[in-house]
Amino acid sequence: MRRVLPFILISLLLPAGGCGTLFGNRGADQLVPAEAKKITFEIVAQDNRCEPSVLAADRGGRALAITLQVTSVGKEHTFLIPALSIRQAVAAQTTVSIPVAADRSGIYEYACTNLPWIGPLTPTGKLAIK
Repeated sequence: MRRVLPFILISLLLPAGGCGTLFGNRGADQLVPAEAKKITFEIVAQDNRCEPSVLAADRGGRALAITLQVTSVGKEHTFLIPALSIRQAVAAQTTVSIPVAADRSGIYEYACTNLPWIGPLTPTGKLAIK
């Protein structure tokens, strides 16, 4: 009975739709102010590398709404920006749009790999936001 009790309590507290009805989806459009500067970068993932390897954007004191258009060539890749909690699988020969909300400056490491993490030998790129 002790093992079943927590599950019963959780099922009573959560509505039938699960956590999704308590915590709705939050995309980049909901987090970025309307006056945010919009930028799109095109990235090609090939042979566990991202091209270009350096991306730069100037916020000009405003928030940025960045759209990353990632195209995977040859095989499936995983696109990662760990510091921004972004991990997106991109199937072979497809393009995926990844929205990124940036309201602070910094240099963020990114990678296109076949692993769900950036390993010590993984070639990485840099997203510089000024």
